[in-house]
Amino acid sequence: MAVIPTRRDGRRTLCAAEGVVAVLRQCSLDDAFGDIVRTAQRHNVAPLRLAEALLAATQCDTGADADPTATQVVEQTWGDLLRTARLLTPCL
Repeated sequence: MAVIPTRRDGRRTLCAAEGVVAVLRQCSLDDAFGDIVRTAQRHNVAPLRLAEALLAATQCDTGADADPTATQVVEQTWGDLLRTARLLTPCL
């Protein structure tokens, strides 16, 4: 049985993704949120799906649950920054 995420879970996911983008881009949380929303709009992907894919990428989780479109957008948008950050903390 699939677990349906609650609004609180979605908010936590977006907040965590904001933090990732803020660290990667060295910007404010507000700017990071704007980056996520604009990227989602530009690629016609839900911001929550994009946030989930971004968090999966930061955790080196390439599971089958990931939205393939959102995963591709994450790679295109933040892939280089994620790879640079992983030079310091490689995925196991």
